[in-house]
This record gives sequence, C-alpha cells and structure tokens, in this order.
Amino acid sequence: MDPRRKDYLATEAIYSGNSLRIGDEFVMHDWERPLIRRMVEDLKLTPDDRLLEIGFGMGISASILQEFRPASHTIVEPHPQVLLQAERWKSARVNVQLHPGYWQQLDTGTQRYSAIFFDPYADDMEAVDDENLRFLQFAAQSLLADDGRLALFCIRPLLPLEYQRVMFEHYRRVEISSVKVAPRDTANPTADLDGHMISVVLHK
Repeated sequence: MDPRRKDYLATEAIYSGNSLRIGDEFVMHDWERPLIRRMVEDLKLTPDDRLLEIGFGMGISASILQEFRPASHTIVEPHPQVLLQAERWKSARVNVQLHPGYWQQLDTGTQRYSAIFFDPYADDMEAVDDENLRFLQFAAQSLLADDGRLALFCIRPLLPLEYQRVMFEHYRRVEISSVKVAPRDTANPTADLDGHMISVVLHK
C-alpha cells in the first residue's frame, strides 16, 4: 500500500468470524490458513531468529509464527483499527514489538532480521505486484541478514517472469511448494489450478 493513501487509514476495519474487510475490500480470509501455515513451516524458524512480520491482518500468521518462539518478533501494521487488534493479541506475549506504519517508513539503521514474513495489503493486482517487487529488493538490500529467509505471500498461483528476475537477482535460492486451499467469499485465485496456491521462501 502506498503510504500516501490516507483514505485507507481512515476506512473502517470490519472483522467477522472468518474474514477481515477494510471498507468494502476483503483483506484476509480464514481459508488462507493452510497456505500461511505452510509458509511459516517453510521459513524454518528457530528460537534464535529475529523475525520481522509485515501486516497483522487477522493475526493468523502472527499466531502461527509465535508457535516457533523466535527470539524477537517485530510486526509492522499501518491501519489503526488493525493495530488495536494487534495490541490485544500482543498483551499475552513477551517478545513482540509493534511498529505502527508502513514498511516503507521503517528506519532500518543497522538492524537486520534473520527471517521475514511479508503479507501486506494492496487493493489491486498492479499495486500488489509493484509492492511485492519493491519489497523483495528492499529486504535483500536493507533488512535481511546474510543467510536470512523471506516468506512472500503470493496471491498469484504461478510466478510471473518479472518476479523470477528480481528473485534470482537478489537471492541465492528460491523454494516453492504447492498448497491446497478452498477459497470462498471472494474471487478464486486458484480457479485454473485445482485449488492450489504456492508457498514462496527466498534465501539471501
């Protein structure tokens, strides 16, 4: 999401039992859980990891990431109502830091992370692709420690060539695995692939 988009921050966040909407747009669904779990498992977290998570959403990924007890867990989330949910979630945990704002506003300094989970929100596919590609480069250059790993939530069931070009330019290894999901209440991104999406983990 473009940090200049003030309208997004002022739009109401609506939580239901199995989804999150910002205004009229779905941001996250419970049906994504199998994919998110696979992404976290493929990230292979250890208790020594310094973890950065971009986007809190419904807290699905944050809760699964916490199962692996990383040494530190920093969550970046711009939307004020979603941030309130994150504050409530955080209250029962001791190693979590919340960073209000967008990832583009991170002051990295000398801070480096050994693992990143990237799942922000953008409201059209062109913006999704642009943000993903920008972040992949930024993370490799300014966020990831040597030998660090990055899990990318990829709504596309197949990687476009531009993704491949950026990935292999900035990362030494790309791991992709197929995950069965059952989309509902939204457009089906897996319609041509028998209900499968991909877990993508990059190694610097």
